[in-house]
Amino acid sequence: MDHVRKLAGDIGVRVRGTRGELLGSRYIARRFKSLGYRVNIQKFAVDNGTSRNVVAWWPSAKKFPFVVGAHMDTVSGAPGANDNASGVATILEVARLFAGTRQAQWVRFVAFGSEEFVNSGVHHLGSATYVRRLGPRGRARLAGMLSVDMIADGVPLRIGHIGISEPVVARSVYRKVTEGGIATSWIKSCDCSDHGPFEHAGIPASFMWSGDEPNYHSSSDTPPNMDPDDLARTGDAVRLFVKQLNRRILEYYRRKG
Repeated sequence: MDHVRKLAGDIGVRVRGTRGELLGSRYIARRFKSLGYRVNIQKFAVDNGTSRNVVAWWPSAKKFPFVVGAHMDTVSGAPGANDNASGVATILEVARLFAGTRQAQWVRFVAFGSEEFVNSGVHHLGSATYVRRLGPRGRARLAGMLSVDMIADGVPLRIGHIGISEPVVARSVYRKVTEGGIATSWIKSCDCSDHGPFEHAGIPASFMWSGDEPNYHSSSDTPPNMDPDDLARTGDAVRLFVKQLNRRILEYYRRKG
């Protein structure tokens, strides 16, 4: 819960292109660096300001491995504990668990800015920027993506995908999590998180979510209104999936995608 308390408590509201989002990105970057990861801050214009993606990888990581991501921004007035400091805390903890291991070479962690709707009416601008800047070769080589979003609200996990790309990654995530004994349901998801731009680009992707909840996009989306056990559960779920990644599996995702 420490990362959630820092992001949603100490920093608070993190609207795209504002000082709050900037402070959130700096905190996340420091945490990745403290674990030994290399970090790139990917800047892009949004509304009348600048938003950022925080991209982290282990020094020995492959150039186009598997992306595990979570958005760090919030809507106006919402501290964003569950939406989505919970997802960011999850990827930071998984990064800690795999730091310095052989498994770290197969994954790239990304905290996305500007997932929420911008003034022009589009959303997922940070992840769309990341996908665009991969270039044609990167989009062809990236093995897949998992978006971790709103995962600590007292209900079972839901795993799925939009249905635009092949379901190979979503099915794999679902299978590993259920085999690990974690209560999970399969969903045909909306285009409502950062897996969307990846799927639209033909990259197999999946969404890990635990559903709408009463504090969604509200000033009451605070750390005390989260479920710490659900946060730990989701960390276990992502860990189980990342633990099984290897060269053969990533090539399988690329072929199927």
